Parts: sequence; C-alpha cells; structure tokens
Amino acid sequence: MTTCKKFTAITNDGKDVSAELANFANFIGLDTVAPNRYSILLVLGLFGGFKSGHLNPAKVIHEIEALEGIGTSSQLKPATLLKDPPLKGLWHKHYLEDGLSATAKNIKKGLDKYGVPLFIERIREAQEASEERYVSIEDCKLLADDVTQGNWIRLANSKKLTGQWIIYAKYGGKNYYLCLGMHDSGDHNLRNQIDTLCCQEFPFLTTLLT
Repeated sequence: MTTCKKFTAITNDGKDVSAELANFANFIGLDTVAPNRYSILLVLGLFGGFKSGHLNPAKVIHEIEALEGIGTSSQLKPATLLKDPPLKGLWHKHYLEDGLSATAKNIKKGLDKYGVPLFIERIREAQEASEERYVSIEDCKLLADDVTQGNWIRLANSKKLTGQWIIYAKYGGKNYYLCLGMHDSGDHNLRNQIDTLCCQEFPFLTTLLT
C-alpha cells in the first residue's frame, strides 16, 4: 500500500485547475485503467498535449491498457527497463504520437529495416525471366506505397513501431505511471520533474531511484 500525496494545480494567473485535471483524467480513462497509480505529472503532460493539438491521449491510454493486460495488444516496441542514470530503475514504453514527425520516423525506420521489398521482388522476377525491365509510373506508385504503408504494416506486425515514451515504475506487482518523455526531453530534466512531483506522490520512488 502506498501513500499518494495530492497536489493542487494553479495556473500563472492564480486559477485552480485541479478539478479540471481530475475530470480530464477520468474522462480519458486513467482512473479506470490505473486508479491511484498515475502522477499529476502524467496528467499535465496529457492535458497540455491535448490542448495544444499535438497529442491524442487515447494513444497513451491504449499503451497503458496493454501494459495492464487489458484491451488490444500493443503494436509498438515492448517496454524496457532503463539501465542508465539518472532514470535507472524505471521503465519506458513507447506510444504512437500524432503528426508528420512520428510518421516520418517510422517510415525511415521501416526503410532502414526492410528496404523496398517490392523493388527487390521486381528485380528478382526480371532476373528469373532474363528480361530487361524498366520502372513505370505505375510501378513508382506501388513502390511508394510499399515504402510507406507496406513497411508500416511490417513494423506493426513485428511490434517494432517507435514513438515517444511513457515513463513508469514497477512496485508491489503493479505499474505506477509517472510522466511522458520525448527522445529529446533530456533524462536529467525528466528526473528533476520526477523528483519534484512523483517522489512526493509515491514515496517508494525515492528508494527505487537511489
């Protein structure tokens, strides 16, 4: 059993938005999937991303549901333990962010991993037929589709899609969801936020992160 400290969220102009954040967390399903096991830092990240139009909270909730063993399975990379300071001892799981940047990252990853399978197949077919063949306009459309949609499906089927992070801790056989992280967030910056808020909410983190 953990003791969870509750924070009051005040905007720069002095408005108390604690109730709004609590309602938001309930609305998106956090209270259902991980009751009393999520930090206000996670809620703030989800709320800010939602308000700015840069984040679909449902995608984060889907990954949390997968970690909790409910809902459909994840198509992204499996959760991994962070082994290097300053986040050593915590876990991270990818979620699929919105926007062209996320799409571009996975297209590049698919291209690096799989290349252009359809093009290789066309070359093989020409070699087997002992024919000299040229790439047509129609072939270009099919090849472009294979690079984008085809490789996306291959990554999804092998659970290799990449995205940004959900940072969480394991304690007492349960997951405690702390915050969102980006590849360029900076581990020390994330640790400072976790120390400031999450360690106050979930005291076991102080020992876990020592």
